[in-house]
Amino acid sequence: MKTLYLWVSGKGWTPFQYNELSELAAEFEARNIKLGNGCELGNGCELGNLCELGYECKLGDLCELGNGCELGNRCELGNGCELGYECKLGNLCELGNGCKLGNRCKLGNLCELGNWCKLGDGCDVPKSLFISASRHTVSYWGEDVIQIGCKRYTISEWQKHFRKIGEAEGYSTEQMEEYKGYIDLIAAMHKTWALH
Repeated sequence: MKTLYLWVSGKGWTPFQYNELSELAAEFEARNIKLGNGCELGNGCELGNLCELGYECKLGDLCELGNGCELGNRCELGNGCELGYECKLGNLCELGNGCKLGNRCKLGNLCELGNWCKLGDGCDVPKSLFISASRHTVSYWGEDVIQIGCKRYTISEWQKHFRKIGEAEGYSTEQMEEYKGYIDLIAAMHKTWALH
């Protein structure tokens, strides 16, 4: 048995228990929530009114979607992801655990964000890059920022201080050179992908 939280006027977020999502069809219809075939929701998720999930979307435990969120087909959200109001994710997007998107964020098709990424209100990410590297993941989404693991700096800060950061994190010389290559690649791409 799983629990899903839906908004009830006068009560706030209210738990609904279910074995199959189809058991909540009347609750979804009352809130104009639409789920495509094959969707899977983790335990303890919150779905705001007017949410639409495409076919075969998968949400991890404790995910929160604000009112009016739209997820394309086959999107996958890790545990504890939070999407603000009216966020739109294209088809095949993947968000790691603990990602937080502000209100009205837009991610294009095939976007991937690593664990614990945060994007502010109104962020529009038509293109992104996610590299599963030898040590930590590398994420870039068109802004002047690279996130490697949980470290997030501007591109120029990474270029100037990658070796110092790598040494502090216990990277080998070979790993630092590997990540320098990713940083330089993203720096070159940023010149044509920049959002602003």
